[in-house]
Amino acid sequence: MKTRLRFIPIILIVVVAVLGVYWFTQRAAAQELGLKASGTIEVTDVVVAPEIGGRVVEVLAAEGELVQQDQPLVQLDDTLLQAQLRQSQANIQAAQAQQRVIQAQRQAAQANYDLLKSGPLEEQIAASEQVVRTAEANVAAAQAQLAQLKAGARGGDIATVEAAVAQAAAQLKVATDLHDKTMQCVTVPGRGEVCPALGEREEQARAAQLAAQGAYDAAVARLNQIKSGATKNEVSAAQARIEAARAQQDMSQAQLDLLKSGTRTEQLAAAQAQIDAAAAQFDGAGAQIEAAQAQAAALQAQIDKLTLRAPRAGVVLRRAIEPGEMALPSAALLTIGETSQLYMTVYIPENRYGEITLGQAVRVRVDSFPDQAFTAKVTRIADRAEFTPRNVQTAESRATTVFAVKLAVDNAGGKLKPGMPADVFFSE
Repeated sequence: MKTRLRFIPIILIVVVAVLGVYWFTQRAAAQELGLKASGTIEVTDVVVAPEIGGRVVEVLAAEGELVQQDQPLVQLDDTLLQAQLRQSQANIQAAQAQQRVIQAQRQAAQANYDLLKSGPLEEQIAASEQVVRTAEANVAAAQAQLAQLKAGARGGDIATVEAAVAQAAAQLKVATDLHDKTMQCVTVPGRGEVCPALGEREEQARAAQLAAQGAYDAAVARLNQIKSGATKNEVSAAQARIEAARAQQDMSQAQLDLLKSGTRTEQLAAAQAQIDAAAAQFDGAGAQIEAAQAQAAALQAQIDKLTLRAPRAGVVLRRAIEPGEMALPSAALLTIGETSQLYMTVYIPENRYGEITLGQAVRVRVDSFPDQAFTAKVTRIADRAEFTPRNVQTAESRATTVFAVKLAVDNAGGKLKPGMPADVFFSE
C-alpha cells in the first residue's frame, strides 16, 4: 500500500509534463499554419428616401434587382409642380417681351436727347422751309379757286362747253340715223317688203344711240351749270379748303421757328427724364425676369427631387412602397446594398494582434467557391480590446481578449453576396 502511494506524485508529474508538451506543440503548429479568423460578408446599406412627400406614381425597381448609380427608382406625382413651372416660364417670356419694348423706348429717348443736344441740321431747316413754301402755295391756290367760283364762268369757258354740246348733238344724230337705217324695211322683187330681224346689229346700234344721248345730256348739264354760276355748297367747300391750308401753313411756320430758335434747357431736361424713366423701367423688367427665373429654377429643383434615383450602384435589398401609396418625407422607400464594396468584421486574439497591420492584403475563402480565394484589405483595427465575456476580469479570462478588425473585400466578379460566412487568412 505504501509503495503505491509513493508512485502517485511521480504519475502526476508525468501527466503534467505530457500535457505541457502537447500544449506547446499545438501552439507552435497553429503559429506555423498562420493566423485565421472567421466572419460574415456584409454590405453597406443605402436608404432611398424622398425629401418631398407625394403620391407614388411608379416604382421602377424590385427586390433583388441590380441597379446602377443615378438610375430612376421611384417616381412621385409632379402634376401640380409642372403646371406651376409652365406658368413661371410664361411669366419669364412676358417679362422679356416687356423688357424689349422698354429697351426700344429707351433707345428712342436717347436718340431724341442726342438730337436736341446737337441742335438742328442745315438739311432739317431747309426741309422745313420747303414745307412752309408748299403750305403758302396751297393757301394761294385755294384762295384763287374761291375767287373764280365767286366771279362766275368766263366767256372762254362757256364757248368751250357750248362746242362740246354741239359735238355731242352731232354724234347723237349720227347714232340715231344709223339705228333707224338698221331697222328700216326694204322692198325685194318677188318677195315684197322685207324687214331685218332683231339681232346683234340692232343691239349695237341701240347701244351707240344710248351712249351718244348720255354724252349729249352731260354736256348740256355742264353748260347750264357754268351759265348759272357756283352753288353755295361749292363756295363753302372752297372756303374750308382755304382754312385747312392756312392751318397747315401756321403749323409748318411754327416748326420752322422752333428749329431756328434752337433747343431750350427745359427740353433737354425733359428728354433726359424720359431716358431715366425708360432705364428704370428696363431695370425693373430685368428684376422681374430674374425673379421669375429663380422661381422656375426652384420649381425645377423640386420636380427633379420627385424622381428618386439610386445614390450608388448595388442590389435592392428591401422595397417598402407600391404605386398609389403616399410617401412621406424622409421615409425609407428602398434599401440598396452596395455590392461593389463588401466588408466583413473578424475578431483576433490579443496575443496575435501584433501580426496585423493597416492596409495588409489578406485572402478570403467562402464555402460556395472552395477552390477560389478572394482578396481583401485591412481598413480598420480597433483601438480597444474586447472581452468575451465582457464581465469576466480574472486572469484566465484575459486569454479571450480580442480586437475587432474590419476588412474591405474585393467583389469585382460579383460572386460574393451579403450574409455568406467566410474565412480570412492573414498569412497563407
